[in-house]
Amino acid sequence: MEDIRTRAFVLRTRAYGESDVIAVLLSADHGKLSGIARGARRSKRRFAGPALEPFQELEVRLARRPHSDLAFLHECQVLTSHHTVATDIEAYAWASYLCELTEVMTPERQACADLYQVFRGLLERLASGAPVANTSHRYVMALLDWAGWGPDFSRCSMCDETLEADSRPIVDPRGSGLMCARHEAEASGTDPDDPDFAPSRRVVDGELLEYVCCLRAPVEASTSGAGTEPPLAATALLHRLVDVHLHRPLKSRAFLASIMASPVEPKTPTG
Repeated sequence: MEDIRTRAFVLRTRAYGESDVIAVLLSADHGKLSGIARGARRSKRRFAGPALEPFQELEVRLARRPHSDLAFLHECQVLTSHHTVATDIEAYAWASYLCELTEVMTPERQACADLYQVFRGLLERLASGAPVANTSHRYVMALLDWAGWGPDFSRCSMCDETLEADSRPIVDPRGSGLMCARHEAEASGTDPDDPDFAPSRRVVDGELLEYVCCLRAPVEASTSGAGTEPPLAATALLHRLVDVHLHRPLKSRAFLASIMASPVEPKTPTG
């Protein structure tokens, strides 16, 4: 039995039996871990307060058998609470979606110290009131890059030409990034200069292309999205780039979509 003591973030929990909880955790040293906390819904000592709620950074102790996917979660202590994320419905919806996205894109038992730090930065920025959509978009891009799926927005994945607005770039269904729309026309036997030709996927216009190219820049060095609303199509484009690699829909995305479709009341300035 391997004894594990590590810092971890709660990605998801679910009730199990009468009093147990199964928690999916993201740790720096051990990657994604799943643990069962026996009696967690009754214990006020080992799992006190919001210890097993999402967005918390914990100190945890687990025991894991060599060939078992489910560890025993013996105790945990909250190190940092990002509970203010839950007070902003937009931030909460994005954080919930990004927790699920992180879970499905992270393999079991693979150390991910760099991703752990990026995830911590995401929650810290959301909790501090940073622009929600831009902060979340940056994390999606960082997660794609970490997984080896980082899209190339500078060159066509088919002809390697520099992408410009005149290229009418669209998402490459193979997942490598963007491609000139003319390649889709040529593949179907259509003249790409035919005015009646319409790409099957949304064309990434100049504003959107500039925005997504800036998502990899350090926050302090980027002016795109800082204090302004991202292009409306930015979220849809990132969803598409994620979907070409995933094989199942994410439950939290429907909730995010419902929140984004509803007007969000502006925050009242404090201080």
